[in-house]
Amino acid sequence: LAQVLPDQLLFGFPSNFPLSFHFDTMFKSCSGETAAASALPLKLTYFPLFAKGPSVALALEMSGLNWEGFFPEDWKTMKSETPFGSLPVLEIPGIGQIGHEAAILNYIGREVPRMAGDGKKDFVTSQQLLAEAEDIYKALQAKQDTILQKDKVSQDVYDKFWGEPDGTTHNKEFGVKMYLKLVEDFYKKVGGKDGKFTASGKTVGECKMWVTLHILVMVQADVLDKFEGLSEFYKRMGEERETKALILHGCRMPGPFPQGYIPKSFSKAAEGGA
Repeated sequence: LAQVLPDQLLFGFPSNFPLSFHFDTMFKSCSGETAAASALPLKLTYFPLFAKGPSVALALEMSGLNWEGFFPEDWKTMKSETPFGSLPVLEIPGIGQIGHEAAILNYIGREVPRMAGDGKKDFVTSQQLLAEAEDIYKALQAKQDTILQKDKVSQDVYDKFWGEPDGTTHNKEFGVKMYLKLVEDFYKKVGGKDGKFTASGKTVGECKMWVTLHILVMVQADVLDKFEGLSEFYKRMGEERETKALILHGCRMPGPFPQGYIPKSFSKAAEGGA
């Protein structure tokens, strides 16, 4: 093409612009990733519940990305329109929906690299925190009472779940404090200090871990007392402007995320008074 047309006629650019610039600009202007699309806000949808949505809201707010949040108005209808029949979902202008909390968090890390972690060390630290926090969450799903489902397990199983750490069992039987011991040891292993696992202390993995710890603290207020590093992390992260906004009003969601997981003793008392 450069041999057929003089440079100065190529797409109206002056001749001192490289040919590669002409083509890059032409294709970008013709792609779906237009300036108009990128200016539109990301749309996060999740239930009014402190569970798997708050980590995404926190990460979005810390990332500086343009976003807005929604609670589903008609979940029965919306469910079939989501990628996997579940929330959270993040709608990206020009692309569509992303399903699954971890996938959304990693998208945020891709768009804003500091959220993924500065350098390889912080990236792998963040990813491991994200995965371990999800293991803790799955254990809660299986054994912890919620506002919607009570008495999931017997009192004996529940007491063991919240009892002293026991690393001799199969990992599927790990209790809350065994998980916390592992994360506390990890904090020391990666050189955590000043309440940060990574240099910034605000990676997507740390967002997910903080939210998971907060769920535990809402169930048992003193659960972190014997874990110095985690207590330091929980306190420092909780004092961040974005985290305070999450707790007070859900950041840019229509309102705060109410507590979903509750103590077993509370559910028993509620049933007794009903």
